[in-house]
Amino acid sequence: MPARGDDPARAVSLRARLTRRLVAEGTIRSERVAAAFQAVPRHLFVPRVPLRVAYADDVVPMKRDADGMVISSVSQPSIVAVMLEQAAIRPDDHVLEIGSGGYNAALLRELAGRVTTVDIDPDVVGRAHAGLRRAGYDDVRVVQADGEFGVPDDAPYDRIVVTVSAWDVPTAWVDQLTPGGRIVVPLRLGEQTRSVAFEEVAGHLESLSAVRCGFVNMQGVGAHPEDDVPDLRAWETAELSVQAHRPGAELPPGVHLVRRHHTFTVRRLAAAGS
Repeated sequence: MPARGDDPARAVSLRARLTRRLVAEGTIRSERVAAAFQAVPRHLFVPRVPLRVAYADDVVPMKRDADGMVISSVSQPSIVAVMLEQAAIRPDDHVLEIGSGGYNAALLRELAGRVTTVDIDPDVVGRAHAGLRRAGYDDVRVVQADGEFGVPDDAPYDRIVVTVSAWDVPTAWVDQLTPGGRIVVPLRLGEQTRSVAFEEVAGHLESLSAVRCGFVNMQGVGAHPEDDVPDLRAWETAELSVQAHRPGAELPPGVHLVRRHHTFTVRRLAAAGS
């Protein structure tokens, strides 16, 4: 598909309409997140789709593997907004993004004082560099590396926001977090994925919220081709609490998912609508 010719005024109008929709739906709850959505030109990060597609509330696939599976995308604005609200980013925060592409990093930069974004795929890193440069976010640091290990030379981070589906929370992420910091990660819980906002409490991670979502899977050392499948289907629309404990810790009651770095304890809080 050839590169499109942009209509700047139409892009501004479509961006404002998308932001209003997300606010009206209650997905965007804070003025700072609304202002970030209004400011960041999403179309500059998806230059080969029509403007109406760039500003639709939908995912934009960017790269597929040899089998045709999507392995990189620009995420759906509504779930991006949910995760930004979960992260509760403050103006002076230093934020690490695991999984790049540029658009979310630009939104993070609107909210935070400093942003580092990392991706294992050189194509994705190049696309993020180009989009951030086009959009005027040259001060976002873009790193090509395996996100499993974070970016230790830029640590510590007040917030870590993960934009790929993860089977575990690597110890490197927790170790690179400031005291009182927060990790927001799309965590695979059997057959479902939840965007979980974690904070460290008494030596373990405790969820503040867990929202259903969907992302492409993590690559590199943290990739996990098969999942454990506990019987959580009855909990699909329920509110969940998730704790993450290091190996050897005493576990509270609940469904236990034993992973490499943590064991996750999942408990049902309340069914939706109850």
